[in-house]
Amino acid sequence: MQYILIVGINKISVKYISDAIRNAGHDLILSIDKSALCGDALQAISDVQCIPLFSDHNALSDYLNAHPDVTQNIHSITTFFDELFPMVNKIAEEFNFRGPPSVFAELASKYAVGKIVPEHVPEEVQISFSEDKFVLPWLKVRENNTIILKPAIGSGALATSTLHIEADRDPTHTIKSAIIASGAKSCETLPWIIQEYCSGTLVSMEGFVQGGKTIYLGLSRRERVRFTEVANHFPNDCGIDPIVHAKIQAAIHDLVLRSGFDNGFFHCEFIATDTTAYLIDANMGRLGGATIVEQVALAYGYSPSSVLQHAALLPLGLAESVPAYDQAAQINNTLSYWYGLAEESVIRGWDVPAISSIHTPIASPGSRIQPVGVSDYSWVGMLTGYTDIVQQEINLIRVKTDHGDRVPVFK
Repeated sequence: MQYILIVGINKISVKYISDAIRNAGHDLILSIDKSALCGDALQAISDVQCIPLFSDHNALSDYLNAHPDVTQNIHSITTFFDELFPMVNKIAEEFNFRGPPSVFAELASKYAVGKIVPEHVPEEVQISFSEDKFVLPWLKVRENNTIILKPAIGSGALATSTLHIEADRDPTHTIKSAIIASGAKSCETLPWIIQEYCSGTLVSMEGFVQGGKTIYLGLSRRERVRFTEVANHFPNDCGIDPIVHAKIQAAIHDLVLRSGFDNGFFHCEFIATDTTAYLIDANMGRLGGATIVEQVALAYGYSPSSVLQHAALLPLGLAESVPAYDQAAQINNTLSYWYGLAEESVIRGWDVPAISSIHTPIASPGSRIQPVGVSDYSWVGMLTGYTDIVQQEINLIRVKTDHGDRVPVFK
């Protein structure tokens, strides 16, 4: 049996990955931190070979060289985290594994995407901490300005900050202070993006490109509490003006055409206004994270493992069974609450009665979780299903914490 090494997968998709890969006639090895899993997610991979989680090329290379018993069975390598595509592609080349197209690694850089489709992104510059002075040419003179600071490669709003720059003040000190306070590993050597702040609705277009044809599965509309995404509506195309919808598709079309992207999913994030949309994160090469796999499956009437199988195998040239995604048929409206808590808490467990929606614990019992609003790492649990049912069943869930039982916070 030949194995696919999957380096990095989220806590929702991991519930379905074993069935997804094995039903296609392959087997899998997961590079994952099992200690961060609990409940159904941990049970689902109880018979899957797991190795430590790696995010560094040299560390993974050393491990594979030191464990030929593992390496000799691997024929392919991939990831569900776009920031890991550069590492995955290097490993694929080094060990002669089948891997995703090299363009996936190129598009992991937010700045590279901005250079390819500058007319579709907000004003932005890439900086490094070592620079003496940061020049942001779009700042308005004699006015206060708001900017977004984020790592050039990354996801989940980790280390992302909204910074307020006083009128006619040099922004350098404010930006450097925020980088130091970000908590990002090796923050002073990472490349960073400074992006113009855009006000509007956060949406993402879910879809894929296969054989040069772009398929748009639909728009997700997400709700935030500051830097934590707390709800996702899918599909939500009817909630966007047709002109703005066309602008979103045009941005993806131009990015795909100019970059040569093919045979992969995308989860392109936009800030939509009444008249236009700005591409803020391309996320090319992967299916949307969190509960997107469950929501796409429920919307189109497939199992999550079927959707995940397509997303995992398409970039490797191994996708043989492809869901039809019939957009002419009735598509179900779905909702997922990605909930947290109002205060920093230690998670003890959950009280979840019999419900028809899909509930997934995200925080492990015993872990200390920051309050909603800090980042997507503030998530405690997720509830996914058909919209009207989820809106009712979220009220039945209680989270057990060191402060007592608490209700989910999702707005």
